[in-house]
Amino acid sequence: MEQANSFHSLHEVLSHLDAAGFRISKSKIYRDKDKGMIRVNPEDGSVQETEVRAHAASLDRKDGDIGNMSDMHAQKTAKEVEKLEAQIKKARFEREKEEGMYIPKKDFEAEFSARAVVLESGIKYQYNMKVWEWIVIVGGKPEKFAELLQQMNESLDHQMTEFANTGRYQVMFGEDGVN
Repeated sequence: MEQANSFHSLHEVLSHLDAAGFRISKSKIYRDKDKGMIRVNPEDGSVQETEVRAHAASLDRKDGDIGNMSDMHAQKTAKEVEKLEAQIKKARFEREKEEGMYIPKKDFEAEFSARAVVLESGIKYQYNMKVWEWIVIVGGKPEKFAELLQQMNESLDHQMTEFANTGRYQVMFGEDGVN
């Protein structure tokens, strides 16, 4: 190439197009020149790069036609949009995770197990604290079991409400386990 934007001769253009993967022969390029499809500078025989690019657009590729460029562009654009949507979804998830909307599964399982222990301990505590109150309610008489059952169910309902609450629990471990 004489300058950055021209080729010395048609032979150099032929070599360039062949190396770039276009189906072209020596006779074809000279026929195209004679038809005016590619202009050559009459003074020095050079060919402008813009001429070569324009001519290359009319040539077939050695490895086959590349198809409809507008379809390829639409497919590329669709893939780029899909990639951007995935990136947005990932960024949204990361932000929501930082905001505490998501927790790792192992943390959830640990928290859920701790809440179950709190529930069990709370129910046992309620029963221990209210056993004498319940004995007084029924007066040691089996015919008053309905009142006892009502009191126990109210105590259980209270503990279930506490369990469903998403607040924090304080669990203290003593020498003999959970207090």
